Amino acid sequence: MKLRSKINKFRKSLFDRFITYKMVRIFTSAVILIYLPLIIIGVIVAAYFDPDGYSIITNWISDLGGSPHTPAPYLYDIACIVAGTLTIPFAFYLENLLAPLPKRQGTQIHFSRMRFRLVSSAFLFSLIGSIGYIGVGIFSEDRNFYNLHTITSSLAFGGFTLGAFFMGWTIVLYDTKIPKLLGLYGIIGPLTTIIIFLLISNPLWEWILLFSILAWIIPLSLIVFGNEELKPQ
Repeated sequence: MKLRSKINKFRKSLFDRFITYKMVRIFTSAVILIYLPLIIIGVIVAAYFDPDGYSIITNWISDLGGSPHTPAPYLYDIACIVAGTLTIPFAFYLENLLAPLPKRQGTQIHFSRMRFRLVSSAFLFSLIGSIGYIGVGIFSEDRNFYNLHTITSSLAFGGFTLGAFFMGWTIVLYDTKIPKLLGLYGIIGPLTTIIIFLLISNPLWEWILLFSILAWIIPLSLIVFGNEELKPQ
């Protein structure tokens, strides 16, 4: 019991320190300011140095992490690890924001079981997406041991897509102060794109899938941290 108590205290200490409005806002801003430039620079470098000419129409995203296509595969690796790591606190923050436990918040607010289930599902799949994306950076195209790159890529795309799907339903069905139009996009956008990608399976649609996920995460984070009604009192 003492060990369990110590673990719980340590976990609470980490949560109280890092899963705060200020810290998560910093982490999320860092994702936008670090990840996007690294991807853009990575594409430019690959387009210039790839013997066959790198293009989002003909090249997979993972080619950015392959030395046959670019002299700087580490740019994509770092981008994935940074984005995957720094979106984990955002997943925890959203779960606590949209379906807080009454005893944790010190209030008597109670939400429906369905709301908790939707938010918990969104949290779980978003977490899987983040961990998968870290794996994409670690097991890049150059380090695709035991097909781990393909596995982690599938976890990343699938996790973020289903995370958007369940979070979208939460936004559409309940009063979250987040625009319901964005919630509707979360339900339809990434899911439709990943289905088309699975059916067609070509590089361009993989890029479109990435863009569809970014078109969900970036506006969501800007709204969460820009809406006065969503700021902690």
